[in-house]
Amino acid sequence: MALGLYIHVPFCPQRCPYCSFATVIGQEDRHGLYAEAICREIESWIHLSGPVETVFLGGGTPSQVEPVLIGQMLEAAQRHLGLHPDAEVSIEVNPGTVDREKFAMLKVLGFNRISIGAQSLRDADLRLLGRQHSAADVERAYAAARAAGFTNLSLDLVANVPGASKADWHFSVKRAIALAPEHLSVYSLTIEEGTVFAQRQHQGLLRPISDDGQARTLEWTDAQLVAAGYEHYEISNYARLGYRSRHNWGYWTGVPYLGVGLGAHSFIAGQRFWNTRDLNAYLDAMHQGRSPCIGEETIAPGTARRERLWLGLRTIEGVELTEQEVGRLHSSRHFAELEKVGYTALEGQRLHLTRAGFLLADALSLELERIVEEGQ
Repeated sequence: MALGLYIHVPFCPQRCPYCSFATVIGQEDRHGLYAEAICREIESWIHLSGPVETVFLGGGTPSQVEPVLIGQMLEAAQRHLGLHPDAEVSIEVNPGTVDREKFAMLKVLGFNRISIGAQSLRDADLRLLGRQHSAADVERAYAAARAAGFTNLSLDLVANVPGASKADWHFSVKRAIALAPEHLSVYSLTIEEGTVFAQRQHQGLLRPISDDGQARTLEWTDAQLVAAGYEHYEISNYARLGYRSRHNWGYWTGVPYLGVGLGAHSFIAGQRFWNTRDLNAYLDAMHQGRSPCIGEETIAPGTARRERLWLGLRTIEGVELTEQEVGRLHSSRHFAELEKVGYTALEGQRLHLTRAGFLLADALSLELERIVEEGQ
Protein backbone atom coordinates (compact mmCIF):
# COMPACT_ATOMS: atom_id res chain seq x y z
CA MET A 1 0.00 0.00 0.00
CA ALA A 2 1.04 3.63 -0.43
CA LEU A 3 2.40 4.92 2.87
CA GLY A 4 3.72 8.21 4.17
CA LEU A 5 6.10 8.48 7.11
CA TYR A 6 6.28 11.51 9.40
CA ILE A 7 9.16 11.74 11.89
CA HIS A 8 8.77 14.38 14.59
CA VAL A 9 11.96 15.97 15.93
CA PRO A 10 10.83 18.21 18.81
CA PHE A 11 14.05 19.99 19.79
CA CYS A 12 14.09 23.79 19.45
CA PRO A 13 16.35 26.62 20.62
CA GLN A 14 13.24 28.48 21.85
CA ARG A 15 9.45 28.32 21.88
CA CYS A 16 7.91 30.77 19.44
CA PRO A 17 4.94 32.73 20.86
CA TYR A 18 2.51 31.28 18.28
CA CYS A 19 3.69 27.65 18.44
CA SER A 20 1.43 24.89 19.79
CA PHE A 21 3.45 21.92 18.52
CA ALA A 22 5.12 19.31 20.72
CA THR A 23 8.49 20.95 21.23
CA VAL A 24 11.35 20.68 23.71
CA ILE A 25 13.63 23.62 24.45
CA GLY A 26 17.33 22.85 24.70
CA GLN A 27 18.24 19.37 26.02
CA GLU A 28 20.89 18.81 23.38
CA ASP A 29 22.29 15.98 25.52
CA ARG A 30 19.19 13.91 24.74
CA HIS A 31 19.35 14.11 20.96
CA GLY A 32 21.09 10.74 20.73
CA LEU A 33 18.61 9.03 23.06
CA TYR A 34 15.75 10.45 21.04
CA ALA A 35 17.19 9.26 17.72
CA GLU A 36 17.58 5.79 19.20
CA ALA A 37 13.96 5.85 20.39
CA ILE A 38 12.75 6.90 16.94
CA CYS A 39 14.62 3.97 15.39
CA ARG A 40 13.00 1.57 17.87
CA GLU A 41 9.54 2.94 17.18
CA ILE A 42 10.04 2.58 13.44
CA GLU A 43 11.23 -1.00 13.96
CA SER A 44 8.06 -1.76 15.93
CA TRP A 45 6.11 -1.14 12.70
CA ILE A 46 8.13 -3.59 10.63
CA HIS A 47 4.92 -5.52 9.91
CA LEU A 48 3.55 -2.66 7.78
CA SER A 49 3.59 -3.36 4.07
CA GLY A 50 5.62 -0.64 2.41
CA PRO A 51 7.50 0.74 0.78
CA VAL A 52 7.28 4.28 2.12
CA GLU A 53 6.64 6.74 -0.71
CA THR A 54 7.15 9.99 1.23
CA VAL A 55 9.13 10.88 4.35
CA PHE A 56 8.86 14.18 6.19
CA LEU A 57 11.04 15.20 9.14
CA GLY A 58 9.29 18.02 10.93
CA GLY A 59 9.42 19.67 14.30
CA GLY A 60 10.54 21.39 16.25
CA THR A 61 13.78 22.16 14.47
CA PRO A 62 15.11 18.96 12.86
CA SER A 63 18.09 20.85 11.46
CA GLN A 64 19.26 21.52 15.04
CA VAL A 65 20.04 17.80 15.37
CA GLU A 66 23.34 16.49 14.02
CA PRO A 67 23.04 14.95 10.52
CA VAL A 68 24.52 11.65 11.74
CA LEU A 69 21.51 11.20 14.06
CA ILE A 70 19.08 12.20 11.34
CA GLY A 71 20.78 9.64 9.13
CA GLN A 72 20.15 6.94 11.74
CA MET A 73 16.42 7.68 11.66
CA LEU A 74 16.29 7.61 7.87
CA GLU A 75 18.32 4.40 7.74
CA ALA A 76 15.89 2.76 10.18
CA ALA A 77 13.02 3.67 7.86
CA GLN A 78 14.86 2.15 4.92
CA ARG A 79 15.77 -1.02 6.83
CA HIS A 80 12.46 -1.75 8.54
CA LEU A 81 9.83 -0.24 6.22
CA GLY A 82 11.62 0.19 2.92
CA LEU A 83 11.80 3.41 0.91
CA HIS A 84 10.45 3.62 -2.62
CA PRO A 85 13.30 4.36 -5.09
CA ASP A 86 11.45 7.54 -6.10
CA ALA A 87 10.46 8.54 -2.55
CA GLU A 88 10.09 12.21 -1.71
CA VAL A 89 12.29 12.74 1.36
CA SER A 90 11.81 16.14 3.01
CA ILE A 91 13.20 17.91 6.04
CA GLU A 92 12.25 21.18 7.69
CA VAL A 93 15.14 23.52 8.42
CA ASN A 94 15.31 26.80 10.29
CA PRO A 95 17.50 29.58 8.90
CA GLY A 96 20.52 30.04 11.12
CA THR A 97 20.84 26.32 11.89
CA VAL A 98 22.11 25.24 8.46
CA ASP A 99 24.99 25.98 6.13
CA ARG A 100 26.27 24.58 2.84
CA GLU A 101 28.18 21.79 4.61
CA LYS A 102 25.11 20.63 6.54
CA PHE A 103 22.96 20.78 3.41
CA ALA A 104 25.55 18.70 1.56
CA MET A 105 25.43 16.11 4.34
CA LEU A 106 21.62 16.01 4.19
CA LYS A 107 21.81 15.42 0.43
CA VAL A 108 24.22 12.53 0.91
CA LEU A 109 21.82 11.02 3.47
CA GLY A 110 19.09 10.91 0.83
CA PHE A 111 17.02 14.05 1.33
CA ASN A 112 15.75 15.54 -1.91
CA ARG A 113 13.41 18.26 -0.67
CA ILE A 114 14.09 21.11 1.78
CA SER A 115 11.41 23.15 3.53
CA ILE A 116 12.84 26.39 4.91
CA GLY A 117 10.91 27.98 7.78
CA ALA A 118 11.43 31.55 6.61
CA GLN A 119 8.11 32.92 8.00
CA SER A 120 9.04 36.37 6.66
CA LEU A 121 11.74 38.15 4.70
CA ARG A 122 11.49 41.30 6.81
CA ASP A 123 13.28 41.59 10.15
CA ALA A 124 10.45 43.65 11.69
CA ASP A 125 7.95 40.85 11.07
CA LEU A 126 10.37 38.22 12.33
CA ARG A 127 10.69 40.14 15.59
CA LEU A 128 6.90 40.28 15.92
CA LEU A 129 6.84 36.50 15.47
CA GLY A 130 9.53 36.04 18.12
CA ARG A 131 11.92 34.41 15.66
CA GLN A 132 15.65 34.31 16.34
CA HIS A 133 16.78 34.31 12.72
CA SER A 134 16.98 37.32 10.42
CA ALA A 135 15.89 37.90 6.84
CA ALA A 136 19.56 37.68 5.85
CA ASP A 137 19.72 34.23 7.47
CA VAL A 138 16.83 33.12 5.22
CA GLU A 139 18.66 34.31 2.11
CA ARG A 140 21.90 32.62 3.21
CA ALA A 141 20.12 29.32 3.94
CA TYR A 142 18.38 29.42 0.58
CA ALA A 143 21.64 30.10 -1.29
CA ALA A 144 23.44 27.37 0.68
CA ALA A 145 20.75 24.81 -0.19
CA ARG A 146 21.04 25.69 -3.87
CA ALA A 147 24.83 25.52 -3.69
CA ALA A 148 24.57 22.04 -2.15
CA GLY A 149 22.58 20.91 -5.20
CA PHE A 150 18.98 20.91 -3.97
CA THR A 151 16.51 21.47 -6.79
CA ASN A 152 13.30 21.19 -4.75
CA LEU A 153 13.04 23.99 -2.18
CA SER A 154 10.02 25.26 -0.29
CA LEU A 155 9.64 28.46 1.72
CA ASP A 156 7.11 28.90 4.54
CA LEU A 157 5.61 32.37 5.01
CA VAL A 158 3.22 33.54 7.74
CA ALA A 159 0.59 36.08 6.72
CA ASN A 160 -1.68 38.30 8.81
CA VAL A 161 0.68 38.86 11.71
CA PRO A 162 -0.83 41.37 14.17
CA GLY A 163 1.14 44.60 14.05
CA ALA A 164 2.89 43.79 10.76
CA SER A 165 2.70 46.39 8.00
CA LYS A 166 1.15 45.75 4.60
CA ALA A 167 4.33 47.04 2.96
CA ASP A 168 6.49 44.49 4.80
CA TRP A 169 4.19 41.61 3.78
CA HIS A 170 4.24 42.76 0.16
CA PHE A 171 8.03 42.91 0.27
CA SER A 172 8.24 39.36 1.70
CA VAL A 173 6.01 37.91 -0.99
CA LYS A 174 7.79 39.69 -3.84
CA ARG A 175 11.20 38.74 -2.49
CA ALA A 176 10.11 35.12 -2.13
CA ILE A 177 8.97 35.15 -5.76
CA ALA A 178 12.33 36.63 -6.80
CA LEU A 179 14.17 33.80 -5.04
CA ALA A 180 12.11 31.37 -7.17
CA PRO A 181 11.61 28.36 -4.90
CA GLU A 182 9.74 25.41 -6.38
CA HIS A 183 7.15 25.57 -3.60
CA LEU A 184 5.66 28.16 -1.25
CA SER A 185 3.43 27.64 1.79
CA VAL A 186 1.48 30.69 2.95
CA TYR A 187 -0.18 30.25 6.33
CA SER A 188 -2.47 32.82 7.85
CA LEU A 189 -1.49 33.16 11.50
CA THR A 190 -3.88 31.37 13.83
CA ILE A 191 -3.77 32.02 17.56
CA GLU A 192 -3.86 28.67 19.34
CA GLU A 193 -4.85 28.21 22.96
CA GLY A 194 -1.92 27.59 25.29
CA THR A 195 0.45 29.82 23.34
CA VAL A 196 2.00 33.13 24.36
CA PHE A 197 0.00 34.88 21.64
CA ALA A 198 -3.24 33.47 23.07
CA GLN A 199 -2.28 34.77 26.52
CA ARG A 200 -1.56 38.22 25.08
CA GLN A 201 -4.90 38.18 23.26
CA HIS A 202 -6.77 37.35 26.48
CA GLN A 203 -4.95 40.23 28.19
CA GLY A 204 -5.97 42.63 25.44
CA LEU A 205 -2.36 43.09 24.34
CA LEU A 206 -2.77 41.49 20.91
CA ARG A 207 -5.59 42.09 18.44
CA PRO A 208 -5.93 39.60 15.57
CA ILE A 209 -6.45 40.79 12.01
CA SER A 210 -10.14 40.97 11.05
CA ASP A 211 -11.56 38.26 8.79
CA ASP A 212 -12.01 40.81 5.99
CA GLY A 213 -8.45 42.01 6.42
CA GLN A 214 -7.11 38.47 6.31
CA ALA A 215 -9.12 37.72 3.17
CA ARG A 216 -7.81 40.83 1.38
CA THR A 217 -4.21 39.90 2.23
CA LEU A 218 -4.61 36.34 1.00
CA GLU A 219 -6.41 37.49 -2.15
CA TRP A 220 -3.55 39.87 -3.00
CA THR A 221 -0.99 37.15 -2.24
CA ASP A 222 -2.81 34.64 -4.41
CA ALA A 223 -2.86 37.03 -7.34
CA GLN A 224 0.88 37.67 -7.03
CA LEU A 225 1.87 34.01 -6.80
CA VAL A 226 -0.44 32.81 -9.58
CA ALA A 227 0.81 35.60 -11.86
CA ALA A 228 4.36 34.42 -11.11
CA GLY A 229 3.50 30.93 -12.38
CA TYR A 230 2.69 29.10 -9.16
CA GLU A 231 -0.25 26.71 -9.04
CA HIS A 232 -2.53 27.33 -6.04
CA TYR A 233 -3.05 23.62 -5.50
CA GLU A 234 -4.18 23.67 -1.85
CA ILE A 235 -5.59 26.41 0.35
CA SER A 236 -2.20 27.32 1.87
CA ASN A 237 0.16 25.91 -0.77
CA TYR A 238 1.57 26.95 -4.13
CA ALA A 239 3.92 25.04 -6.42
CA ARG A 240 5.65 25.08 -9.76
CA LEU A 241 4.42 22.39 -12.13
CA GLY A 242 5.51 18.98 -10.81
CA TYR A 243 6.53 20.25 -7.37
CA ARG A 244 3.46 19.78 -5.21
CA SER A 245 4.31 18.42 -1.75
CA ARG A 246 3.64 14.73 -2.29
CA HIS A 247 3.72 14.06 1.45
CA ASN A 248 1.09 16.65 2.30
CA TRP A 249 -0.95 15.67 -0.73
CA GLY A 250 -1.22 12.25 0.86
CA TYR A 251 -2.77 13.79 3.99
CA TRP A 252 -5.40 15.60 1.93
CA THR A 253 -6.28 12.63 -0.24
CA GLY A 254 -6.52 9.89 2.40
CA VAL A 255 -3.20 8.09 1.91
CA PRO A 256 -2.28 6.11 5.08
CA TYR A 257 0.54 7.61 7.10
CA LEU A 258 2.64 6.58 10.08
CA GLY A 259 3.79 9.23 12.52
CA VAL A 260 6.65 8.45 14.90
CA GLY A 261 8.09 10.57 17.66
CA LEU A 262 6.78 12.96 20.26
CA GLY A 263 3.10 13.85 19.77
CA ALA A 264 3.04 12.30 16.28
CA HIS A 265 -0.29 11.25 14.74
CA SER A 266 -0.95 8.28 12.44
CA PHE A 267 -3.80 7.16 10.19
CA ILE A 268 -3.78 3.52 9.11
CA ALA A 269 -6.62 1.15 8.15
CA GLY A 270 -9.34 3.51 9.32
CA GLN A 271 -7.68 4.06 12.72
CA ARG A 272 -6.25 7.35 13.95
CA PHE A 273 -3.84 7.23 16.88
CA TRP A 274 -1.30 9.52 18.50
CA ASN A 275 1.74 9.51 20.77
CA THR A 276 2.43 11.16 24.10
CA ARG A 277 3.71 14.74 24.06
CA ASP A 278 5.84 14.13 27.17
CA LEU A 279 9.50 13.55 26.29
CA ASN A 280 10.31 11.51 29.40
CA ALA A 281 7.25 9.31 28.90
CA TYR A 282 8.14 8.79 25.24
CA LEU A 283 11.76 7.85 25.94
CA ASP A 284 10.75 5.54 28.81
CA ALA A 285 8.16 3.76 26.66
CA MET A 286 10.61 3.11 23.84
CA HIS A 287 13.38 2.04 26.24
CA GLN A 288 11.02 -0.48 27.85
CA GLY A 289 9.59 -1.73 24.56
CA ARG A 290 6.13 -0.27 25.17
CA SER A 291 3.99 1.71 22.75
CA PRO A 292 4.12 5.50 23.20
CA CYS A 293 0.53 5.75 21.91
CA ILE A 294 -1.83 7.51 24.35
CA GLY A 295 -5.03 7.71 22.29
CA GLU A 296 -6.81 6.22 19.32
CA GLU A 297 -10.11 6.36 17.49
CA THR A 298 -11.83 4.36 14.80
CA ILE A 299 -13.09 6.61 12.05
CA ALA A 300 -16.82 5.90 11.63
CA PRO A 301 -18.26 5.90 8.08
CA GLY A 302 -20.05 9.23 8.61
CA THR A 303 -16.91 10.87 9.93
CA ALA A 304 -14.87 9.41 7.07
CA ARG A 305 -17.31 10.90 4.53
CA ARG A 306 -17.13 14.33 6.14
CA GLU A 307 -13.34 14.25 6.36
CA ARG A 308 -13.13 13.16 2.72
CA LEU A 309 -15.20 16.20 1.80
CA TRP A 310 -13.35 18.71 4.02
CA LEU A 311 -9.89 17.57 3.02
CA GLY A 312 -10.73 17.21 -0.66
CA LEU A 313 -12.18 20.71 -0.82
CA ARG A 314 -8.85 22.07 0.44
CA THR A 315 -7.30 21.04 -2.86
CA ILE A 316 -7.59 22.31 -6.40
CA GLU A 317 -8.80 18.88 -7.53
CA GLY A 318 -11.67 18.75 -5.05
CA VAL A 319 -13.51 15.58 -4.14
CA GLU A 320 -15.22 12.81 -6.11
CA LEU A 321 -18.87 12.45 -5.07
CA THR A 322 -21.33 9.59 -5.37
CA GLU A 323 -24.22 9.86 -7.80
CA GLN A 324 -26.57 10.30 -4.85
CA GLU A 325 -24.49 13.17 -3.48
CA VAL A 326 -24.38 14.83 -6.90
CA GLY A 327 -28.15 14.54 -7.09
CA ARG A 328 -28.51 16.39 -3.81
CA LEU A 329 -26.33 19.20 -5.10
CA HIS A 330 -28.35 19.50 -8.31
CA SER A 331 -31.59 19.75 -6.32
CA SER A 332 -30.25 22.42 -3.96
CA ARG A 333 -31.11 26.05 -4.66
CA HIS A 334 -28.41 27.15 -2.22
CA PHE A 335 -25.74 25.22 -4.13
CA ALA A 336 -26.93 26.85 -7.35
CA GLU A 337 -26.34 30.23 -5.71
CA LEU A 338 -22.82 29.23 -4.64
CA GLU A 339 -22.07 28.20 -8.22
CA LYS A 340 -23.53 31.40 -9.63
CA VAL A 341 -21.35 33.68 -7.46
CA GLY A 342 -18.31 31.63 -8.45
CA TYR A 343 -17.32 29.92 -5.20
CA THR A 344 -17.84 26.32 -6.26
CA ALA A 345 -17.79 24.20 -9.40
CA LEU A 346 -19.23 20.76 -10.13
CA GLU A 347 -17.66 18.95 -13.08
CA GLY A 348 -19.25 15.56 -13.58
CA GLN A 349 -19.04 13.98 -10.13
CA ARG A 350 -16.10 16.08 -8.94
CA LEU A 351 -16.80 19.04 -6.67
CA HIS A 352 -14.17 21.69 -6.03
CA LEU A 353 -13.84 25.22 -4.77
CA THR A 354 -12.67 28.02 -7.02
CA ARG A 355 -9.78 30.34 -6.17
CA ALA A 356 -12.36 32.76 -4.73
CA GLY A 357 -13.89 29.89 -2.79
CA PHE A 358 -10.54 29.02 -1.23
CA LEU A 359 -10.71 32.28 0.71
CA LEU A 360 -13.95 31.09 2.37
CA ALA A 361 -13.07 27.42 2.53
CA ASP A 362 -14.00 26.74 6.17
CA ALA A 363 -17.48 28.23 5.90
CA LEU A 364 -18.11 26.77 2.44
CA SER A 365 -17.05 23.28 3.52
CA LEU A 366 -19.65 23.34 6.30
CA GLU A 367 -22.34 24.52 3.88
CA LEU A 368 -21.45 21.95 1.25
CA GLU A 369 -21.34 19.17 3.83
CA ARG A 370 -24.90 20.03 4.88
CA ILE A 371 -26.10 20.12 1.27
CA VAL A 372 -24.36 16.86 0.32
CA GLU A 373 -25.78 15.04 3.34
CA GLU A 374 -29.24 16.60 3.55
CA GLY A 375 -29.89 17.95 0.06
CA GLN A 376 -31.02 21.39 1.22
